[in-house]
Amino acid sequence: MAELSRSTLLPPRVATEDFAYNKINWRPHDGQRRVIDARQRNRVLAAGRRFGKSEIGGNKLVHEAMNTRIAQTMLDDLGKRREFWIVGPTYTDSEKEFRVLYNALTKIGISEYFDRPGTYNDPIGGNMHMSLWQGKFQVHAKSAQHPEGLVGEGLSGAVLAEAAKLKENVYPRFIRPTLADFHGWCLMTSTPEGKNWFYDLWKRGQDPKYGDWWSLRAPAWLNPYVYPGGASYELVDEYRELFFSGQPRGHIDIDPEIAALIEDLTDEAFDQEIGADFTTFVGRVFKEFDEELHVSDLGYVRGWPTYAAVDYGFTNPNVWLLIQEDPHTEIINVLGEVYREGLAPDEFADEILRRDLCPRDTIAFYPDPASPGDTAILERKLRVKHRGSAGSEVKFRIDAIRKWMRWKHPHLPHDHHENRPKLQFDRSCTRTILDMLNYRYAQKRSETLGNPENPMKKDDHGPEALGRYFAGRHGTPDKVARRARQRRASVHG
Repeated sequence: MAELSRSTLLPPRVATEDFAYNKINWRPHDGQRRVIDARQRNRVLAAGRRFGKSEIGGNKLVHEAMNTRIAQTMLDDLGKRREFWIVGPTYTDSEKEFRVLYNALTKIGISEYFDRPGTYNDPIGGNMHMSLWQGKFQVHAKSAQHPEGLVGEGLSGAVLAEAAKLKENVYPRFIRPTLADFHGWCLMTSTPEGKNWFYDLWKRGQDPKYGDWWSLRAPAWLNPYVYPGGASYELVDEYRELFFSGQPRGHIDIDPEIAALIEDLTDEAFDQEIGADFTTFVGRVFKEFDEELHVSDLGYVRGWPTYAAVDYGFTNPNVWLLIQEDPHTEIINVLGEVYREGLAPDEFADEILRRDLCPRDTIAFYPDPASPGDTAILERKLRVKHRGSAGSEVKFRIDAIRKWMRWKHPHLPHDHHENRPKLQFDRSCTRTILDMLNYRYAQKRSETLGNPENPMKKDDHGPEALGRYFAGRHGTPDKVARRARQRRASVHG
């Protein structure tokens, strides 16, 4: 009997990928071919929309299905099987690769060998599982919304679909350990979502010292089946410049759909969604915010410094957030909220008192400086003084919040009992929590208001109040850095 490879439980001679792809009549375009031809164990693809990411993952599993058939007798003798996962943020994301695999095997007649029971294709119910060759080939499509389901035996390979949208602990905690038994491979494909953990692994694929890693950044227009007219970064810049200046653009040799997207989307949205750039100002403002990590059951602690944050409104909501600081650590807790539309300033103050969200030991509140009259009413009725809100620019206030969303002990695993984010919200702060989840940068030019680095004026009331507190109480990042430089200068004389 030929010796099986520990890495994939396969005999030395197996079907080539090209044989498999020819069998199903798949003709990968040049961009897809670069991913297929890479031989590293871990491959990271950051690609624009409609590049064909799902085809790469799904058809890779077609190749694995054929090789498992060749190794079936050997696997029977060893009592082993080859198992693969497709993991997406939701079942909808993992369904795409599963559909490619299922349809390809059906097309060439292998579906008659599906193990039944054992093979299910129910994307609506989230039950997508393939079993072939008497259970020797197993594929599970999984959702990372339910991490408890990301456990099982050792994997021969894993496809992470829309990987950038996964929580950052999914790969190191649930995926990477399962690949150890059989030296399994991992393919991560996604459109970028800013410079998050996916970006870090993409950078690893660019670093020669990580020999097992490979990465590619591929714009959407490399797919000639969707964008036959093609494009380039240089042509995009030229078209964009002419568009803004109102000059004729008909002579630019660029796919008309790409041209339309340049005109419709903000520069940042186009660069991320189409150009596969790791830009910062697209999508959720607080991408790090995770309800499982930043929301819990908190309580008022007598003796802890207590403050409040305010955002004024009438048609828009008035927001009051009660905040406590742990004097022994850098932990900050948002304990409660008043988040109400249609309240005059005196009614707003009455609601705060009725909800018992201004304890006697409240030191100060941080309001929007644009409404001094409303602030005077709150001071009089609540018997608490206000303090000036630092950071007039929205970007500075957002950066101040982000600073406090980081982990208290970043060197420890996220599930370590001593670790937690430095900022947490009581689950009663329902509308502020929704704001933290939904606050977004504009994607369409029609949605921008001045500076595209600033988020949309929507779902922003909780973050506006919270930003006033952080910037006023702890300083914007630029002021913190300036104070640190001043301290160093004083020390060195």
